[in-house]
Amino acid sequence: MSRYPFTDCLNQYMPAELGHISSDTYGTARRRLVQIGKIFNQLKQDGLVSTDNPRKITAKDIDAFVGFRKANGIKNTTILKDLGLLKKMLSYFDNDAVSAFKAKYPAHYPKKYQKRAPSMEPPVIERILERAMEVSTFDWKLSEAYGLVSLAICTGLRPKELRMMYRRNVRIYDGYAEIFAAHVKGEGSYGNSRWIPVHPDGVPILERYLEAREFKLQISGKKSEALFPPIRGNEEFIGYNMLEKLKMAVVEDIGEDFELRECRRTFGQRALDEGQDIHNVSLVMGHASITTTQRYYCDKDNRSATDEMLEFWQNTRQTEDV
Repeated sequence: MSRYPFTDCLNQYMPAELGHISSDTYGTARRRLVQIGKIFNQLKQDGLVSTDNPRKITAKDIDAFVGFRKANGIKNTTILKDLGLLKKMLSYFDNDAVSAFKAKYPAHYPKKYQKRAPSMEPPVIERILERAMEVSTFDWKLSEAYGLVSLAICTGLRPKELRMMYRRNVRIYDGYAEIFAAHVKGEGSYGNSRWIPVHPDGVPILERYLEAREFKLQISGKKSEALFPPIRGNEEFIGYNMLEKLKMAVVEDIGEDFELRECRRTFGQRALDEGQDIHNVSLVMGHASITTTQRYYCDKDNRSATDEMLEFWQNTRQTEDV
């Protein structure tokens, strides 16, 4: 075994996952496990774990790893994802240390609290959409950045769906637009390709972005079917790192911080607040059930529910008094 047994084992384990999970999931899993391996290596050097060899990692080592992640402010949801990946990898080498850790240190095992995170505040949404219409179509950096973020807000597309979108799957007509997401979460298994309507606020921004895209491709001599084309390199689509860079360009331009995942929740919440049917919203967002939509993304707020109940009772009383 070399100086880096975690890496050696990772290189043995990951090929076994090929063909069983999507390429995106495979890439994400590998990146996270590489990071986990680096953490274990550092913990071993500091004398906090007995080994960084996946074949020999113990429940006590897992406990030290979890404690280290918690001490560094890592969220329980992230640590749980780490443990899930570790469990699969260690099990490949007949090591049940993660299960043993949960059984031996139940109080230390991260608890998962599922609470729906908030969507973006209306002033931030308005600033982004207004600024998107101010950006010159000759300014490719900001045109692409605002095109991406505005589309995320106005369609609820996931990061993968945004970066792997085709220009030919965008339809604009009579002031309205819709987009077909061909590459979706769970592609090839539980995921279903779907049509998504673009919120009317985003249609003129989308039209301006398409104009900027066409100009950029012409002057760069580049041909690409991607809605967000990789100008440099020969890849078919931009990478996840580029998504973050584009988002950060908007953050820096307006001076307001936000995450791309907020854009997805914002799309759903805006639709519900406008009176859209939650079943339609759930289907458009690509959820398997309305429960998923309500639990993690958006739901009618308490004020709206209260107002509707009061209105119902008022109307009922008026009917009875007639």
